[in-house]
Amino acid sequence: MFEVQGSVMKGLVLVGQSVLTDKEYLGITVPFMLSTMTQPLMGAVNTALMGQLSDPKYIAAVALGAILFNNIYWFFGFLRVSTSGYAAQALGSGSKEESLLAFLRPLFIAMIVGCSCIILQQPILTAYIALVAPAADVAELCSVYYEILIWGAPLVLFNYVSLGWLMGQTRVRASVFMQVSSNVLNIILSMWFVFGLHFSIEGVAWATLLSQFYGAVVGCLLMRIYGDFDYRKFNYKTVLEAGTLVKMLSVNANLMIRTACLLTVNNILAATGAALGTVTLAANAVLFQMKDIMSYLVDGMANGASIFSGRALGQKSKELFWQTLRMTYKWLFVLIILLMSVFALSSTFWISCFTDIVEVAVLAEAYKEYVLVYPLVAGIGLALYGMFTGATYTAPVRNMMIMALAVFLLAERFLVPLMGNDGLWISFLLFVGSQSLILFLSLSKFRKIFKKTYKSVY
Repeated sequence: MFEVQGSVMKGLVLVGQSVLTDKEYLGITVPFMLSTMTQPLMGAVNTALMGQLSDPKYIAAVALGAILFNNIYWFFGFLRVSTSGYAAQALGSGSKEESLLAFLRPLFIAMIVGCSCIILQQPILTAYIALVAPAADVAELCSVYYEILIWGAPLVLFNYVSLGWLMGQTRVRASVFMQVSSNVLNIILSMWFVFGLHFSIEGVAWATLLSQFYGAVVGCLLMRIYGDFDYRKFNYKTVLEAGTLVKMLSVNANLMIRTACLLTVNNILAATGAALGTVTLAANAVLFQMKDIMSYLVDGMANGASIFSGRALGQKSKELFWQTLRMTYKWLFVLIILLMSVFALSSTFWISCFTDIVEVAVLAEAYKEYVLVYPLVAGIGLALYGMFTGATYTAPVRNMMIMALAVFLLAERFLVPLMGNDGLWISFLLFVGSQSLILFLSLSKFRKIFKKTYKSVY
């Protein structure tokens, strides 16, 4: 069964039979859930800070700026996801060389992409503003936010890789510390810069950039401590070995397609909200911050599930994989009930925390029921995403997102003209609900994987 060396927080090692207990599963997933939740909390605090200013244009500008960076960073979020899967598989197989390669290969891609973002910063901003077409004052504020934060692109992508490696190696304390400390620093600096130094939107941008730099420094230190690699004797030519690199890029390409579909939806949500007016855009931004807190909590559980899924593949243990799936279903149900109950009882309070602009708060109240049902509709899809990516079996994830995007585009085309913002929210729920259904139906393909020789899962 699984035994803990020192504690659950130091990582799990399989000895004997593959028996996964609630304690061991929660020992990995709960810390990931709590640390992952600090990410949307950071955005929530920035939105709340802007919501205390005199005009909804500040909330709208931060919301659009956040979506723009989501466009950039989420598109390359595979660097964290696939690194975690490969690192977990390397841990399962016990290979030091594969463990180092699981870090260096995505790092090579991360640095190229990060530097390219800085070089192309102006065309990216121009294209985005033209696409979303916000009000002139909102566009100006969004540009100020972007022109500060874009310099953190290489830092963010390095953080993705180092965090993914630490998570895949079940260095839970290290990965939690890295996420939580940088996000808490961001929150503290944002409050100080906005309320103490009166920097307005520039304050939250500088606070985020400084916390990204801090996270990169911490990531370097943690990789030095936990990597334990002999860099001098390593054959660096293997990093760019054609066959293996093509397989990795194939996995990542599927995740990029998935992210491109997700970002298409987010951009349509932003553009449609902007077309419905700045107040509607601001109200939706408030509600989406609360939705993001829910989704990141479930995503934290998915991160934990992906570790066990990847290790099951590395150890060639079908039993462990299906135990992980059953355990994920059980605790996902508990989490969904908890999230819906808390939101139903306290949503008005949280809306008031985000903004004291009456017209924004009233509109957010009118649409909050859509956020209430979100975890029920989206939960299975988010959790199964972790199971699939942990095994680096990403073709179903790609196919799922393409089909879900088609559902969203069709619904949005017909429902928004008829129902306005209600139609937009219903289209979004159909989008996430389709993901849950399609990934659930795709699970049968996993049985075929574990009947093969385990040489490839692509």
